Amino acid sequence: LLGPNEWPLLPNFKESVQAYYAAVFALGRRLFDGFALALGLEEGYFDAMVTRPPSKLRLIHYPFDGDAQDAPGIGAHTDYECFTILLADQPGLEVMNDQGQWIDAPPVEGAFVVNIGDMLEVMTAGTFVATAHRVRTVSQERYSFPLFYACDFHTQIKPLPSFAQAGKDYEEIAIGEHMFGQALQTYQYLRKRVENGEIMLPEKARKPSSFGHLKNQAPDAL
Repeated sequence: LLGPNEWPLLPNFKESVQAYYAAVFALGRRLFDGFALALGLEEGYFDAMVTRPPSKLRLIHYPFDGDAQDAPGIGAHTDYECFTILLADQPGLEVMNDQGQWIDAPPVEGAFVVNIGDMLEVMTAGTFVATAHRVRTVSQERYSFPLFYACDFHTQIKPLPSFAQAGKDYEEIAIGEHMFGQALQTYQYLRKRVENGEIMLPEKARKPSSFGHLKNQAPDAL
């Protein structure tokens, strides 16, 4: 899940993006400390799980489209990692509430959107629910910068001891294996390679709709 970046030949682009990544990743460490305290754990509890993680930053550009129709753009999904820190400059993001309804999550100036990911749902046996979300097709130009904050590739994720009794529906899985399995089922070019037998899903791979409120939805409702 790691590889070299292909940097465009734009003045100061690489340096600016690397500085942004470092700052937001540092924010992620502080947020993980906050999650630990909220779960009754010591601050720094998760530090040992985050030494060389496959966290990634995406820089997504939605170009202006005057003919765009108001319909889902990026389909309903949950993020694979522990949580996501998102900076966006225009509306378009929708999240699913506990009633199965899609609601707008517009950007707030000077603030980030933080979405719970699959692995934090596993750790808490569903106490923290992965945020199901999608992006509407919007006509205005839009920039969206999500940083997906993960634990180290081989970290075994399972319900924390205080959630073990309620965790029977969440079996232990390596975060890298989960991320790889989800990617193989999500990206079209990888799905074709799986179908052709070129690569195989990990043994414990779960369907992409197995987390968040998506698991309670009928497939045609997504």
